[in-house]
Amino acid sequence: MIEREPRPNHTPANELSPPLRELLAYSGYGCLAVESDNGIVHICHASDHDIAGFRGAPVQYQWQLILMPNAPLIRLLFVVLDDPTNPYQLESFLNVAEADQAQVLSDLVEQEQFSLAFYGDDLSYRYTKVFAHEPINREQLATAIAHARLYWDHIGPAQQNFDLAKMEFMAHFI
Repeated sequence: MIEREPRPNHTPANELSPPLRELLAYSGYGCLAVESDNGIVHICHASDHDIAGFRGAPVQYQWQLILMPNAPLIRLLFVVLDDPTNPYQLESFLNVAEADQAQVLSDLVEQEQFSLAFYGDDLSYRYTKVFAHEPINREQLATAIAHARLYWDHIGPAQQNFDLAKMEFMAHFI
């Protein structure tokens, strides 16, 4: 696992765009996948205190396909093993029915590594963790995408609602 920090007296290339900054400020702590010049990067907004504890901590991840009545959810769960009794969890949900998110998923199938770019309380860049996206996990993702597309097509158009499915999942299971 590689951890990178910005160079002193250097404007970071990792500065958030105004719309992304606004989204993270509105939604609070969390994680989302974005396209970058270096592939898909997971932007992670967390407290400065938590981010300090992530340094050197290993990260585990898991792809999950969740079939809700209104939509399939592809969930990426990261667990930062910073505290053995209470590890920090970050998650990202992607929608196969949205063209931009479907492209992110397709890119992630091909991507050999994950990059978690951490932004603190004030949404300024702290550092990036980079680690392997194992071939078996990329295969698991490809299978999840195929099943999610079939399930989406199986749901009637009047019932299809990714946002509602995500909201219900989070209300009942998180």
